[in-house]
Amino acid sequence: MGKRETTDNMDLNYEHKKLTEILNDLFELNRYKKGRQEFARILSKMTDFGLIYFKKEDEYLTNFSLEFKEVKNSQRNYILTVATYNVDLLSTNPPNPKEVIEFLEKWWSKHLLCREKEL
Repeated sequence: MGKRETTDNMDLNYEHKKLTEILNDLFELNRYKKGRQEFARILSKMTDFGLIYFKKEDEYLTNFSLEFKEVKNSQRNYILTVATYNVDLLSTNPPNPKEVIEFLEKWWSKHLLCREKEL
């Protein structure tokens, strides 16, 4: 496994790179104060990431024949939080990009830790 890879599974590593791209998009959104349309595009990318990544992750983890309760809880937390951000974007009080960045960074590190703990 190379320095930048987080698993020995190339499909998952590819998805991890997508998450990094999403974070970079959020940093740029926050820095340049881009509008709601760009924010909606990024939130859509976050939704797509979850749908694709969690399916691949579940397939990968099934190979270990273990129950991954913490990983599943982490996945549900991600899906629910991103859905809430999408709904809130249409309200008079939309989410702050910094809040989304903080969530994503914290979620990602906790998600990797709980997966490693259960392996």
